[in-house]
Amino acid sequence: MSRDAPELPEGLNLLDRYTIVDHIGGGGMADIYRAHDSRLDRIVCVKLLRNIIQQEGGSTSGGIVYQATYTHFLQEARALSKLAHPNTLRIYDFGFLQLDSDDSSQVQPRPFQIAEYLDGGNLETYVRVRGTLKPVEVLAILGIIHRDIKPSNILFSRVGDVLMPKLADFGIARTVRRRLKHSLRPPGSPSTTDTQEVVPPIPLFSPRWAAPEQLSAGDEGSFTDVYGLGLVIGFMLSGKSLFEVPDVNATFGDRVQGDQYVRQRLALHSYAPEVARVLMNALRADSRARTQSPFELYEALSQAFGTPRTSLPLPVAHSGGVPQAKAQQQQQDTGSVQASFVKREKAAQSIEPPEQWLQVGGRQVRLVETHEKLDLTIPPRGLTEELRLRVTLLPARGPQFRVNFKGLTCFIGRPGGAASPAIVADADGTGELVSAKKERVGGLRWSFGTVRGNSRVFPIAKGELVVPFPQGECALAVELSPDREVIVICRRP
Repeated sequence: MSRDAPELPEGLNLLDRYTIVDHIGGGGMADIYRAHDSRLDRIVCVKLLRNIIQQEGGSTSGGIVYQATYTHFLQEARALSKLAHPNTLRIYDFGFLQLDSDDSSQVQPRPFQIAEYLDGGNLETYVRVRGTLKPVEVLAILGIIHRDIKPSNILFSRVGDVLMPKLADFGIARTVRRRLKHSLRPPGSPSTTDTQEVVPPIPLFSPRWAAPEQLSAGDEGSFTDVYGLGLVIGFMLSGKSLFEVPDVNATFGDRVQGDQYVRQRLALHSYAPEVARVLMNALRADSRARTQSPFELYEALSQAFGTPRTSLPLPVAHSGGVPQAKAQQQQQDTGSVQASFVKREKAAQSIEPPEQWLQVGGRQVRLVETHEKLDLTIPPRGLTEELRLRVTLLPARGPQFRVNFKGLTCFIGRPGGAASPAIVADADGTGELVSAKKERVGGLRWSFGTVRGNSRVFPIAKGELVVPFPQGECALAVELSPDREVIVICRRP
């Protein structure tokens, strides 16, 4: 089976209550699925350990790495089950599954976790797509003890119009040997009460976000979290990883042996002097000279920003209506409207994707410029909860491109066909939105427009919207229903 092909088919039932809805992604260690909990009528996340472990750099593991990762996966479930904090991922259940495999040596049941489903993305995507964060928003992210801190491990739960950060992946990914006594075990496996199973010192962290003591197999502690948080803070403020270099492995020696390399990398960014000093103290190669705890780092950063302690949540773009301030800026135009865009350097200072509201042909149009994808929220009308839909522009050479529609809390139906979790289209079309209860809850229409010279033109009611290149090269008009606004999504060049 292809590594990218989902192993758990839609409709598969786990533990007599969790029904697989679709495959939503994964990393080097596990595949991630969305599932429906029939007992509590809620969407949950299923995390299934992969048979072949994909390591950073593209190589795949052998049996030793798999065993270490297997242990890491079990430890993560135990760690999550002991946590009770609003900013940590909640785990609901755990189990083992025997899957058919072409590899006859794969006899060990595959573990999986059932956790809460977080639909707000992760910090890495948030910063890369929506721009750098303000000091008050950086402070809102910090604060949880961990061993593998990186932006992709900081997830968001969407609550109304805000995003609440939650820290995930609590496998306590140390490089030391560990005893498996009292660990979770698949049914029928030998007991470890009287024996000691030893895990080899396999690095399960991400090198780009790792501390020197992790790279050199040294002792770890809260100062290790400080180093990871220092890198994440730099990423939130600059939009780039401090060690964003072609070959991160080539920098190991420089990062372990002293501070000169880190000092040079920090100088490449325009941090305020006070902030740069805080980051340098968090990124010392010698852990004894480093800021010793995340709390101390938080206090130092707060003073450097001149910002009081905060729990301010991050805003999320909402398509459920036009804010009053923006409504006053709408253009009253029933003819041809030329789209204009905020300059990219200015847009990078905004949390939300650059957008504007227009009146075209008597219809309300929301014009959004984004890197590749946009999540649309459909407020409830006779429903118990709002629906969410993700639109991803898939570029190709020339003016042709494709679009992927993926239901985050719904399904998508095509005329004459069954509803599915996602569809891909390369021409104008229509569909319908279907709830988890298989009820039709709204229409969906999309248009690729017409290329006219150096623009893409979208007919809208009695007028037309003209989107100039380069944004117009990959632009799509989406209509959720006749009485809602038209959303024109443009891929940022």
